[in-house]
Amino acid sequence: MRFSADMLEMTACAILILVSFVGNTCLFYSTRRCATGRPQTSFLLIFSLILVHLTKNLVVNVMKIVYSSGILVDEVGCKVLHFTAALTTSLAIWFMLHFALFYHRKLYQMVHPSSEVVPQTQQKHSLVGISALWVAGVAVYIPILIYTRKPEYPNTGNDTDSLSMPRIYMDCLIHFGDKQVEFYYGKIFLVLVDILPLAILVLVCFWMSFLLSEKRKMTYGDIWIGQDDSETEVLRGAKFSVVLMLLITPLWVSHFILVYFLKDVAAWVCIPAILTALSSGFSALSPFLFMLINYKMKLVSLCGARQEKPPPQPADAILSPYA
Repeated sequence: MRFSADMLEMTACAILILVSFVGNTCLFYSTRRCATGRPQTSFLLIFSLILVHLTKNLVVNVMKIVYSSGILVDEVGCKVLHFTAALTTSLAIWFMLHFALFYHRKLYQMVHPSSEVVPQTQQKHSLVGISALWVAGVAVYIPILIYTRKPEYPNTGNDTDSLSMPRIYMDCLIHFGDKQVEFYYGKIFLVLVDILPLAILVLVCFWMSFLLSEKRKMTYGDIWIGQDDSETEVLRGAKFSVVLMLLITPLWVSHFILVYFLKDVAAWVCIPAILTALSSGFSALSPFLFMLINYKMKLVSLCGARQEKPPPQPADAILSPYA
C-alpha cells in the first residue's frame, strides 16, 4: 500500500509540474511580449502569480517527488518544504484578492462614472502594495521555519499508521513546543490569514458579478455603443477574477477539510495524491483559464490597453483651432 500511495503521489506531482510549467510559461511569454513602457499594476500582478505558481510546483512538488521516492530529506529540507508550501498558498490568495480589488475599482468606475479625477499616485500605491504582500508573506511564515522539526526516529509506533499516513506528515512535523503558541498561531492565526482574504475575495467577486450584469444592460440614450480596449481590459479582468474565485475557493476549502480530518482518512491510499492535487491545482489550471478567457484577443487584459498613436499629419495641413 505504501508503494501504491507513493506512486500515486509522485504521478500527481509530475503531472501538476508539467501542466503548471507549460501553462505559466505560455502565460509569461504572452504577457511579456505585450509589455511596453512602464509596467502596469495588472502586468505585475500576473507576473507575481506566475512566480508563485512556478515556485509551488518547482519547489514543493519536486521535493514531494524526491521524498516519496524514498530519498531521506534532512531537517532543512523539511523546513523549506513546509515554509514554501504555506507561503505560496497564502500569496496566491492574497494576489488574487489584490487582482480582484484592482478590477473591481475599475469596473465600478465604468458602471458608475464619477467626475473626480483619479490621482496619479494610485499606480505607485498599487505597486507598493504588491511588494508589501511579498514581505508580509515571508514575515507571517518565518515561525514555520523555526518550529519545523524532523523526528529523530521517524515512522515509529504503529506500523499500520506509518504505512497509511502520508510521509510528509510523519517525517516533517511542525512542533511548536508550547500549547498556547500552537493554538493561537498554528490553529487560529494561520487559518485566518488565508480564510479572511478568501472570504473577502468571494464577496468582491459576487459584487463584480452584479456590476457585470449592470454593465451588460447599460445603454447611452437608448443606443448601445461598442467598448474600447480599456473597457475590454476591465471586463476581461473582472470575469477572470470571478472564474478564478470559483476555482481557488473549493480547492482551498477541500484541502483544509482533508488536512483537518487527516487522521480519520489517512488509511486511504489516494489521500497524498488528492492533497497534492488540491494544493497545486490552482497553480496548474489558472494560467490556462486566463488564456482561455483572452482567446482571440489582442492581449489587452494581460498588460493593459495600449495607447494608439495618432496618424501623422501632412506637413501642409492647417490645424483647426478647435482640434
